[in-house]
Amino acid sequence: MNSFRQTLLFVHASADLYGSDITLLQLVSGLVRARFRAIVVLPYSGPLAERLRSVGAEVAVNTALPVVRRQYMNVKGLYRLASLLPSVGWLAKLIRQREVALVHSNTLSVSIAGLAARLAGRPQIWHVHEVLIRPRIVASLLATLSSAVSTQVVANSRTTADHYRRTRWFSSTPIRVIPNGVDESRLRSRPGLSLRSLVGAGPEDTVFTLIGRINLGKGHSVFLDAAERLAAEAEDARFLIVGDSFAGQEHLTEAVDSRIRSSYVLRERMIRIPHISEVGSVYAASDVVVTPSILPESFGLVAVEAMSAGLPVIASRIGALPEVVGDHTGILVEPGDTASLLVAMEKLRASPSQRAEMGRQGRERFKRCFDGERYVTEFIRLYEEILGSSPGIYTRSQSRYRGF
Repeated sequence: MNSFRQTLLFVHASADLYGSDITLLQLVSGLVRARFRAIVVLPYSGPLAERLRSVGAEVAVNTALPVVRRQYMNVKGLYRLASLLPSVGWLAKLIRQREVALVHSNTLSVSIAGLAARLAGRPQIWHVHEVLIRPRIVASLLATLSSAVSTQVVANSRTTADHYRRTRWFSSTPIRVIPNGVDESRLRSRPGLSLRSLVGAGPEDTVFTLIGRINLGKGHSVFLDAAERLAAEAEDARFLIVGDSFAGQEHLTEAVDSRIRSSYVLRERMIRIPHISEVGSVYAASDVVVTPSILPESFGLVAVEAMSAGLPVIASRIGALPEVVGDHTGILVEPGDTASLLVAMEKLRASPSQRAEMGRQGRERFKRCFDGERYVTEFIRLYEEILGSSPGIYTRSQSRYRGF
């Protein structure tokens, strides 16, 4: 690497603090500490922007940035998305003006970043966090386009890499798997008593927690079904849901809240609270973390965070979750199967010693496989390979860019 601080440009699809947002924050924070410059382009202001600035990154907000979302999966939506394409020129100009050495497109949703990097003549990494299944033609189009304009594709799990490889129509761009890492500083133990009290949990009660976006794929309805049945059988079972829905999908959140209010066995023993960035207090209040996804997860960040906190995990046997949760760190259940989930919850509720042993082994697995420093180091190594081996890579010492 060169002795000066090279500038990396990241383009990301949201400014919240959920899975891919958190991993981006952790990566950028580590890179800034390693003496890179980081510019992050976001489509709107939000908590992620504030946190990125606090770790030393520069944030540029462009509300016209095209971001592929489900509401655009129709003729009208695609037309509106196409009207935002002038942002490609804006982004290419930014890349040149700020002497960006490499572009890092974070998620398939930021489809213009690769085009801008190609226009500006810079190498690009496309970091894939999704297992996009439907609409199939859109999934294939995004995979093919991202692969065609990238120097390297990075997937956050083997599951993501395999699906991406099958989905793209063509391209020989190499795919590397770099599993997400977790920065433990955001999970340091915080008082959990107040959250336990919200669901009426005492020291001997078992709190089952589901953390994540409220959407059709996370399995909230399955968790609610299993929780209602368990609550009817076990007085010492309590339940916590943490998260909100995407803007425009508030009806999903209301459906969860309504289900809790309407259940005589849940209304005093379960609560949903909005997403909070300081999740340490949530894990400190929990005894078991449940990820009952019914659609494939590309990674399973919540499961890894739970293991970091020394908690056992009940997870669906779908997507990348079996890569994360092993036999000795939790229990895998059939996706969408309330009975299977209920059996696992009953088993861990009845055995504090098994919960403790799974938590201990989960903590060990986390340190071996998902540590945040390992995550940053692997990306630095990849950046060094690309910036050190690609012909025509931009450096300040060059009077002009030579191109590929």
